[in-house]
Amino acid sequence: MQETIEKKQVVTSLGWKMLERFLTQGVGLVVQIILARILLPSDFGSMAIMVAIINYLSIFVQAGLYTTVVQRKNLDEKDISSLFSISLLLALILYIILFLLAPVIADIYEMESIIWPIRILSMNLFLTAINSIQTGILSRHMKFKVIFLRSIVSIIIAGCIAIYMAFKGYGVWALVAYSLINAAIAVIAMSFVPEVKIRLGIFWQKVKEMYSFSIKIIITNLICGGGDTIRTMVIGKKYTASQLAFYDKAYTYSNTATQIVTSSISGVLLPTFSRQQDDIERLREMVRRSMKLTAFITFPLLLGVLVVAKPLVLLLLTEKWAPCIPFFMIFCILRLCGPITTIDKQVFYSLGRSEIGLYYESGLLVANVIMLSCMLRHGIMAIAIGATVVEFVGSFVIFGISQHIYGYSIRERIKDLLMPIINSIVMVVVIWPISRLVLSNFLTLLLQCLVGFVTYYTMSRLTKDDSLNYIRNLFMK
Repeated sequence: MQETIEKKQVVTSLGWKMLERFLTQGVGLVVQIILARILLPSDFGSMAIMVAIINYLSIFVQAGLYTTVVQRKNLDEKDISSLFSISLLLALILYIILFLLAPVIADIYEMESIIWPIRILSMNLFLTAINSIQTGILSRHMKFKVIFLRSIVSIIIAGCIAIYMAFKGYGVWALVAYSLINAAIAVIAMSFVPEVKIRLGIFWQKVKEMYSFSIKIIITNLICGGGDTIRTMVIGKKYTASQLAFYDKAYTYSNTATQIVTSSISGVLLPTFSRQQDDIERLREMVRRSMKLTAFITFPLLLGVLVVAKPLVLLLLTEKWAPCIPFFMIFCILRLCGPITTIDKQVFYSLGRSEIGLYYESGLLVANVIMLSCMLRHGIMAIAIGATVVEFVGSFVIFGISQHIYGYSIRERIKDLLMPIINSIVMVVVIWPISRLVLSNFLTLLLQCLVGFVTYYTMSRLTKDDSLNYIRNLFMK
C-alpha cells in the first residue's frame, strides 16, 4: 500500500513538474521567438555576455541551496534561516563587485552600452537566492502544483512587458526586463505561500553542518558552468556580438528541447531517490525505469529537431537567424547525453556522494578548456564540434562511475537505451528525404513532424518497447 501511495505521489508530482516545465518553456520559447524577430542578433549577443557572467556568479549565491534543502533528512527553521541569510549576504557582496566592474567588462568587450544593463541585471543575484530556497522547500514537500502556478504567471507577465519594450525600440533593455521581472514576480508570488515563510538569522553550527555537504555542490556547479561560461566569454571577445548570438541562440534552443524533461527529472527524482537511498536494489530499479522513459522521449525529440532545424529556424526566426542552423543541428547531438547523465547525478546526490560530481565536472572542465584552445583558431563551428565530443566522452565516463557506485552496469544501460536509439535512427532515415521536396517551410516542417511521429510510434510498437505501454498506462490511470 505504501509503495502504491508513493508511486501515485511521484507520478502526480512528475506530471505537475513536467506541465510546469512544458508551459513555462513553451511560453518562454514563444516570447524568445517574438523578441528574436523584433530585435537584432547583436542585442542577443550583448545579453549572452551579461547572462554568462551573472549566471556564473549566481552559483555562489545559490550555494547548493535547492539540493541541500531537498536532500537533508532533518531540516528545521534554523537550517533554512541560516542558508537564506548567508546567500543574501553573498548576493550583496557580488552585486557590489559587479556594479563596480561593469565599466571594465564593457571596456574589455568594447560595448559601452552594457554598463547599466549589467548593473540592473545583477539584481537577479538577490532573486536567485530567495527563489532557490522557496523552490527547494516546496519540492521537498512535493508541492509542484504551486511551483507550476507561480512559474506560469510570472513568465506570462514578464513576456508581455518585454515584447512591448522591444516594439518600442528598447533593444537589449527588453531582454534585461524579461529576465528580471520574471524572477521578481516568481519570488513575490511565492512569498504568500505558508510553507515558505523564511526568516533572517544565522546559526553558525547549522551553517557548518550544511555547508560541509553543499560546498561540494557549489564547487561542482562552478566547475560545471565554467566550460560554457569560458566558451561564451572567449567567443564574445574573439568574434562579433552577432556571431556569438548565432552560437548562443542555437545552444539555448537545443537546450529547450530537453530542458522540460531534464528539469522535471531533477526536480522530482532527487527527493524520490533520497527516500530510497538505503535500498540500492530498489533505487537501481527506479533509475532503470527513469532511464528508459527519458531516452524514449528525448532521443526522438532531439534527432527529430535536428532534421527539421532548417525549416524550423527560417519559419520562426526569419532569414536573419539562418547562420545559427548548423550550430543548432550540432547542439541537438550534444544534448543527447544530458538527460541521461542527469539521472545518474541525481542518484549521486541522493546517496550523499556529491564529491563524485565534483571530480567528474573537474575533469570535464579541463577537457573543455583544452578542446577550446585547440579549436579556437579554426572557427566557431569547430568550437561547437569540440564541445560535443567532450560531452560524449564525459557521458561514457559517468556511466562507468555509476556501474561502480550503485551497480548499474554498462550492459544493462545499453539494453535499456538500445530500442529508443534504433527507433529514433529509423525515424530520421524516413523523414530526412522530405527536406528535399520543394515545399514551403511550413509544409516541410508539418509533414516531417507528422511522418516522424507515426514512424517512431510504429517502430516502438514493432520493437515492443515497454516504455510505450508504461506511458500509456500512466495516462490511463
